[in-house]
Amino acid sequence: MNKLTAFDIINGFKDLSENVSSRPLACLYNLQHLTLRYDYISTIEDGAFQHMSRLKTLNLGHNKISVLGAQHFVGLYSLETLVIEENPLMTIEPQSFVSLRSIKEVTLGVLNFPSPESSEIQLNLTNVFGGIPENLTYLSISSGIRPMTLIIGGNDVPNTTLTLYPHLDIMFHNLTRLENLTLIHCWIHSLEKDLSKDLQSLRVLYLLIDNEFSMSESFFDPLRSLSYLIMVEPRLVCSCDNAWLSDWVKQQRQVQVYLSKAIVCKNEDGIQSFSKYTHAHCFMDLEFLFFVSTSLVLLLFMLVVLLYKLAGEYLLAFFYIARGWVEEAMRRNERGRYQFDAFVSYCGKDEPWVVEELLPNLEQRGPPFLRLCLHARDFQPGKDIVENITDSLYRSRRTLCLVSRNFLRSNWCSLEMQLATHRLLTERRDILILVFLEKIPSRQLSAHHRLARLVKTRTYINWPQDPTQREAFWDRLWAKLAPQV
Repeated sequence: MNKLTAFDIINGFKDLSENVSSRPLACLYNLQHLTLRYDYISTIEDGAFQHMSRLKTLNLGHNKISVLGAQHFVGLYSLETLVIEENPLMTIEPQSFVSLRSIKEVTLGVLNFPSPESSEIQLNLTNVFGGIPENLTYLSISSGIRPMTLIIGGNDVPNTTLTLYPHLDIMFHNLTRLENLTLIHCWIHSLEKDLSKDLQSLRVLYLLIDNEFSMSESFFDPLRSLSYLIMVEPRLVCSCDNAWLSDWVKQQRQVQVYLSKAIVCKNEDGIQSFSKYTHAHCFMDLEFLFFVSTSLVLLLFMLVVLLYKLAGEYLLAFFYIARGWVEEAMRRNERGRYQFDAFVSYCGKDEPWVVEELLPNLEQRGPPFLRLCLHARDFQPGKDIVENITDSLYRSRRTLCLVSRNFLRSNWCSLEMQLATHRLLTERRDILILVFLEKIPSRQLSAHHRLARLVKTRTYINWPQDPTQREAFWDRLWAKLAPQV
């Protein structure tokens, strides 16, 4: 028997039918797993398991045990799992589990504590365990249909350090009937929703936490029945994540909040007023915010008006120029991206020369045959004129400007010249060709600064008045516009 490591007694061990004592268990000092279920056990003698220091699992479920005493589990220093479910537990004495240094899982089941004055069940976990065990990862307690008050910590057990327990939230799972939760002189980093998610019946929450802690706004979401929140000397972490609490406390109608002192917080600068910290670091003064936003809107409005007055006619052109740059960049690596060999910029009054001279000598000469873009023939009907100009200009390999006095007086021709020169500056290649249909005096040309600069820096072609020179003119212009093979 002294080499036995597992022993199961279920429904029928006569010597243990009513009492568990140390005598029959003394020789089982190597036992690691002991099951005594359905054995009608009603009492446990003090020190009954004192010789079983290697025991890891003890199952006393489904018996008639009503009292757990302070000396019942002495000697179970290696015990990891204790199951006492389905017993009519009426009393759990203080320090009952103080010897369970290695305990990980405890299943107490439904408590039946007598309550002469009320139907509420009260349990102080810290008194029962002598402090919360460091390795505890699972705790199952139920009060059946009766409400429960659960106390952790106490004035006689200072500094119950809950920060050491990564599975703290498990302790509060399934406590759906818990109405009062008291944390006294506890240390805890944060109160999160995982801890409160099963506490839908909780009415009173009493917090006396000795360290600075954080409180998630979602912590209160499951606490639909909460009526009283009592915070004694609350000290939070100085963080804007906790800033919501100040407004929550002021605006609460369902929950009555009692603060023994004003909330303070602590950071590297020491302890300070939490209200002052949040106003200084987390909230922006609404009046100041309104002033700044109004000033910015007014400044923006003034800027728009000023731009419109000074450069209104150029704003739309600038928009289409920018859009043309983007479209050109998107088409830059595409083969055959040009639909036309040249976009022809001319005044409508010069259209007879275009039809009678330009088209026959350029489009009908070849191969290759040139394709010219004319606004009268190739613009898309119904489309915005400026958009038509921009799209056609960027779909053409080059721009051919037919300069005349009519051209200089036309606003549309001025816009086309402006778009073409911007494209010239952007792409930095020979895409703009100037043809002067007539001689224009320098003083008249100087009024058009953009064109005047181009004339000084670029070679241009004059339409010859001598008919014998026109064949050479067309050869030269066709060669310039023809795609390079």
